[in-house]
Amino acid sequence: MRTLVVVVLMVVSGLAWGQANRPQTPVGPFPYESVEVAVPVLDRETGEQTHTLGATITMPDPDAFGDGPHPGVVLMSGSGMQDRDSTVFKHKPFMVIADYLTRRGIAVLRYDDRVVGDSTGSIEGMTTQDLAHDGHSAVMFMQSFEGIDPERVGVMGHSEGGGHVAYIGARDESVAFLISLAGMGVDGGEVLVDQTIAMYEAGGMDEAYIEGSIEIRRSIFDAVREDRSREEIVDLIVELNMFEYGIEEVNDALRKTSEGMYGGFAGTWVRSFVQYNPSDDWARCVAPILAMNGGKDFQVSAELNLGGIREALDGAGHTRYTIVELAGLNHLFQHAESGMLPEYATIEETFAPEALAIIEAWIRTNIAEN
Repeated sequence: MRTLVVVVLMVVSGLAWGQANRPQTPVGPFPYESVEVAVPVLDRETGEQTHTLGATITMPDPDAFGDGPHPGVVLMSGSGMQDRDSTVFKHKPFMVIADYLTRRGIAVLRYDDRVVGDSTGSIEGMTTQDLAHDGHSAVMFMQSFEGIDPERVGVMGHSEGGGHVAYIGARDESVAFLISLAGMGVDGGEVLVDQTIAMYEAGGMDEAYIEGSIEIRRSIFDAVREDRSREEIVDLIVELNMFEYGIEEVNDALRKTSEGMYGGFAGTWVRSFVQYNPSDDWARCVAPILAMNGGKDFQVSAELNLGGIREALDGAGHTRYTIVELAGLNHLFQHAESGMLPEYATIEETFAPEALAIIEAWIRTNIAEN
């Protein structure tokens, strides 16, 4: 199943849960200018414009920071189509980040994902690489924006967007810096498997059940990586359902249910996500890198993914990187008790202040004051 995306969609559905106390959400008037823009996205092969991304650029106060040119950063969201504030459970983490950095002299571009808000485009047949290309388009737009220093524009992505950061950095050496927030350091299939293990363990599943289920899930993702036939993949989904639900014989209902699950395991986006290994791209990056994860992140675990990023960078001889694991923070960089999904809505904090401070200090040290 599209576990990572299921989690994100569950977060989005939580907007109706009614949690309203979000003390970090910025409230105007603001000591900076917000400019509404439309970012053109060109087809990677033909060069023709395919869609636009509705976006906001927040520019530092000229009275405090001069007329520029200013350093800048583009924010890229995680799985699921999200608005420019990356709104979940009425939290607006990208708005919080943009406000924090812009008040400190760093311009920020944040955009609606395709088909959301003021953005156009389509998600039919969309791949994770298509989303990375959208983000790259936003970076190039910001590099050419008046008042921005094109040599000091970087990109920061969360979750799946953290993998997109590596994708962009490996293909465009003009990007000044790369920041991964709970980003991927291994291929998408391993992320999904690790996430399932964490959820099953938290749910109290016994060890034998977890091992059996994970073994079959790994087989499914291996088949997806190898582009094996739909029939072979569906057979494996049938096997998974038989194991997880204790079914001893295949019947028409089980086969039909398993067929219906094919898209969740091997649809276009999932296939591209499973087959994409960002460690290959991390190894090709040359810009300074900051990779941060929360120690209680059960969606993109710190141990697995920070370890993967570190291994890729060390293997490539990259020395300009900083890796930070923040104890007690969840996938959204909130202080958490369990780190599991149900807490996201009940926690009033949107983004841990210490994480914001690390991001700003790192950008300033590596870029803004150079």
